[in-house]
Amino acid sequence: MQTVVGVFDSSSEAQAAREALLDAGFDNSDIQVQAQSAAQGGDYASTSSTSNTSSSSGNDEGFMSGIGNFFSNLFGGDDKEHAGHYSEAVRRGNTVVVVTVDDQSMVETARATLAAAGAVDIDKRTEGWRQEGYSGFDASARPFGNDEIQAERTRFQTAQAVQTPLDNGTVVPVVREEIEVGKREVDLGAVRVFSRTETRPVQEQVQLREERADIERRAVDRPATEADLKAFDGATIEVREMAERPVVSKTARVVEEVVVGTEATTRTETINEQVRNTVVEVDKSAVGTTGLGTSTMGTTGTSGLGSPDYRSHYQSNLASMGGTYEEYEPAYQYGSTLRSDPRYSSRSWDDVEMDAQRDWAGKNPGSTWEKSKAAVKHGWESMTGRR
Repeated sequence: MQTVVGVFDSSSEAQAAREALLDAGFDNSDIQVQAQSAAQGGDYASTSSTSNTSSSSGNDEGFMSGIGNFFSNLFGGDDKEHAGHYSEAVRRGNTVVVVTVDDQSMVETARATLAAAGAVDIDKRTEGWRQEGYSGFDASARPFGNDEIQAERTRFQTAQAVQTPLDNGTVVPVVREEIEVGKREVDLGAVRVFSRTETRPVQEQVQLREERADIERRAVDRPATEADLKAFDGATIEVREMAERPVVSKTARVVEEVVVGTEATTRTETINEQVRNTVVEVDKSAVGTTGLGTSTMGTTGTSGLGSPDYRSHYQSNLASMGGTYEEYEPAYQYGSTLRSDPRYSSRSWDDVEMDAQRDWAGKNPGSTWEKSKAAVKHGWESMTGRR
C-alpha cells in the first residue's frame, strides 16, 4: 500500500483535485484532506478528511499538534523531517490531499491527477521557507492568519513566474520530420488478346433453271405424207435435258484490324500527410513546476514532479474514449502553442475556444473538434497555469 500526497495553495484547488481523483476511480474513503478551518484563518470549508486533532493519548493537544501527529503516523515515524514539512504547509494555510493507493498500478494515476490539479513542489516550497528562517515544524507555533496566508501565496506565485536560467551550453534538440514522395510501378495485371474462328449461318436465295424432255402423245387421224413416212423409217430424235445446280464459293476478306499495344497516361495525385517537428516556446509568464510527495507505509520518500504529462492526462481522461495517444498528441501540442499567439495571449479559454475550433478544423480536416477539444484545452491550460 502506498500513499500519494499533494500540497495545494487553496482549498478550491484541493477540492478540484479530490473530485478528479473520484472521477479517476479512487474511493472516497481513500482520500483525506488536511487544512485549516475557516475559523482558524484558512479558506477550508468541509471535506471527508480525518480529524485534524488527534493524539495517541486522546487528549486535545491543539490543532497543529494533531496535524503533526497525522503526518508522523502517515510517514511511519521514520521521516520526521518530511512529515514536518507537510505539517508546516498546513500551518501556513495550504491544503494537503492524501490518497491511499492499494493497487500499485494506480500510483502513477494518482500522481498525475494531483499534478494536473495544480499541486506545488513541497521541496521547493520548503527551500523558500528556509530563506525566511524556517528550521523545522514547531507544533506550538501559531497557525497563519488570513493576511499572512495571502502574503505567502503572493510571494510564491511571483517566485514561480521567474524563469530558471539554463546551464551554459544546454542543448535543446529541435526535431523536424520531412516527407518524401516517390513513385513505384504497380502491376495492374496482364491484358491478353485471343483470336479464334467461329461459324455463323448465312442464307442466300438463287434462281436455278432446269430443262426436262417433254413427251406428249396426241391422237390424230389424217393421211400420212412423204415426210411422215421418212420420219417413221428408223429415225432417232434425241432431246437433252439440262438443270442448273447452286455453286458455293468462299472468299476471305480482312474487314478489321486489332492493334495491340500500351498507352501511357499521367495523373497528379495530392498526398495528405502530417509531419512533426519540435517547437520550443519561451513563455516568461509560465508557472513553475509542480511536485508531489510519495510515501510507502513503513518506508518514506518524496519526489517532485515536472509539468503535467500529456500522456498521463490521456490515460486518465481520453484512453477510455478510444484512439491512441499518438492520435491525440497533435491536439496537446496545438493547445500549448496556441498560448503564444499574440491574438490569444491575453484572452481566456472561453473567449479563445471558437477561434481555436475553426483554426483546428482548417488545419486538421480529418479530426473532429469534439474528440480533440479536451486535449487542446489541456495543452492550453498547461501553458497558462490554470490546470
